[in-house]
Amino acid sequence: MPSFHFTPDEMCTTLKLEMKRIQDFFLANGWDLEPDPRKADIILATTCSGWEGLERNSLATLASLQDCPGRVVSVGCVNEVNPDAVSQVHSGPRLSTRSLEDVETLIDNPSVPLADIPFPSTFRCKEDYRLYDLSKRYVNICMGCSFACSYCPHRIGLGKLRSRTPESILGQIQDLLDQDVRIVVLTGMETALYGRDLDTTYPELLRAVLDLGPGFDIHVAQFHPIGVQRYHEELLELFANERVTDIQIPIQSSSERLLKMMNRPPLPERLGEFLAGVRAANPKAIVRTDLIVGFPTETMGELDASLEFATQHFDEVAAYAIELRKGLPAEKYLGETFPREELDQRVAHAVVFVESKGLIAHGGQQSGESLLELEERKQAMRRAKGHFQEPACAGCAS
Repeated sequence: MPSFHFTPDEMCTTLKLEMKRIQDFFLANGWDLEPDPRKADIILATTCSGWEGLERNSLATLASLQDCPGRVVSVGCVNEVNPDAVSQVHSGPRLSTRSLEDVETLIDNPSVPLADIPFPSTFRCKEDYRLYDLSKRYVNICMGCSFACSYCPHRIGLGKLRSRTPESILGQIQDLLDQDVRIVVLTGMETALYGRDLDTTYPELLRAVLDLGPGFDIHVAQFHPIGVQRYHEELLELFANERVTDIQIPIQSSSERLLKMMNRPPLPERLGEFLAGVRAANPKAIVRTDLIVGFPTETMGELDASLEFATQHFDEVAAYAIELRKGLPAEKYLGETFPREELDQRVAHAVVFVESKGLIAHGGQQSGESLLELEERKQAMRRAKGHFQEPACAGCAS
């Protein structure tokens, strides 16, 4: 019987789910999962370009597999974001995250097409989780991204927005409720503009999910602030529902000047009012954001203004040091980047600033140990807000 091997996933949640679907595709077509890459007929080497460190790890892993007897396939965003670097270590096939359906070309005449493989709500293995808890499941509502931020490789890696149909999403969630799932995370690389390619909207989807019945909470992930501008009143009503217990809205900065350099729209004028309304109406909700720290030419005044806005309206702030790379529009700012030491100091300043307000803060690209500590702090906050209690942390994930 033919066999396949997967390297450990160092990927975003969206692609962890897609890798589980690809694994299920191979299994459905009669292949065995082989733990030893040297014994597998096909080795799927997962790659990520989200951070420079992850990309280096991905390329090193890909290079280390080249002497394996089986066919090595490079899978993931590095194929699109840095194809020349892939070519330096790998001459075999590549599976693009823009068209994962091409996985069917790796098997001769597959009896079960990828289209017949259900969308998963779990990752491939326990090691892929930061918190292993099957009462909490993840549902990809879309792939790709509607935006083209000047510094971000995600649109290049994943392609344009591709929304799943509401019927497909609701059917998957209903199946989860039949398994007594308590938390459903609506996720994607960017979710606020879900449905623009299907003549529907995120609020319409969220309302339909809430209408499936009580007994489960909803987490909103990767929701661009532009969604607040488009759907302010409708979204405020939905986010006020106490079953919406976690809301992530990455603002990146409050500086209109820096956001323009990032090729992001200005923050909605009523964003602060919206967030205050959500927190007043739904005190159970944990509201989270991301900030980019040290974008070229950023002043300390601009950073502190962003931190002040974030700590006024959010419960958790993730402060990420900017990483610029060649080949993206923000490459033109490479000559104005801050030294690594100063970037680290700015991230540390951001963390201290947020924690001084009694809120949760963390820097990007943390070690596994700090991720576990972060999850423990999050669990304490959820218990204080009366959330369904999740188990202790086990393992970590990117």
